[in-house]
Amino acid sequence: MSTHRRLRLEWCRARGNWTAAEWNKFVFRDESRFNLGSDDNRVCVWTARGERLNPTFAVQRHIAPTAGVMAWGAIAYNTRSSLVLFRGTMTAQRYVHEILQPHVLPLMQRLPEAIFQQDNARAHTARVSQDCLRTITTLPWPARFPDLSPIKHIWDHLGRRVGHPTSLNELEARLQQLWNEMSQDIIQN
Repeated sequence: MSTHRRLRLEWCRARGNWTAAEWNKFVFRDESRFNLGSDDNRVCVWTARGERLNPTFAVQRHIAPTAGVMAWGAIAYNTRSSLVLFRGTMTAQRYVHEILQPHVLPLMQRLPEAIFQQDNARAHTARVSQDCLRTITTLPWPARFPDLSPIKHIWDHLGRRVGHPTSLNELEARLQQLWNEMSQDIIQN
C-alpha cells in the first residue's frame, strides 16, 4: 500500500465515528477551474456501490486548453464564503492577500467553533499562509485526497448550470450569480 493511501486510510479511520454535529463544525474550501466552451476534460461519473465504470459512457470532449477562470469558495453547514474568481497562478502571497485575509479570516471570526479545512497545495502550506492562519483551528488533510471534500459536489452543481458563456466576463458573472443564488440545501446535501 502506498504511503498516501495508508495515510488517507488512517485519516478516515480516525474520523469514521464522528457525528453529523461534529462534521457540521467544518469549513471546507477548494478551487476549481471553469473554462469557456470546455469541461477541461473533467468527468464526473456517479455509480452504484460495487458498479464498475463502463468506458463506453465516458466521452472526451476537448483536448486543447481553453480560456477560463479559477474559482475559490468555502462552505459550511449553515453558511458559505463569497466566491472568489481569479486568473493566473495562485501563489502563497496571492492566497494570503486575495483569499485568506479578505474572506477566510472574517468567515472564521463569524464561526468561532469552526475548523478550517485546506489541502496541502503549495500556496496553502507556505509559511506566509500558515502564519496568516495561526489563530484558526485547521483540519489536517491528507495529500491527494479530493474525494471526501463535500465542496466537490458544489463545483459539479455550478458546472452543470453555468451554460455556455462566450466571454470570460460572462463566465465570471454567471458563476457569481449561480453561487449567490444557490440554496444552502444544496450545500447541506
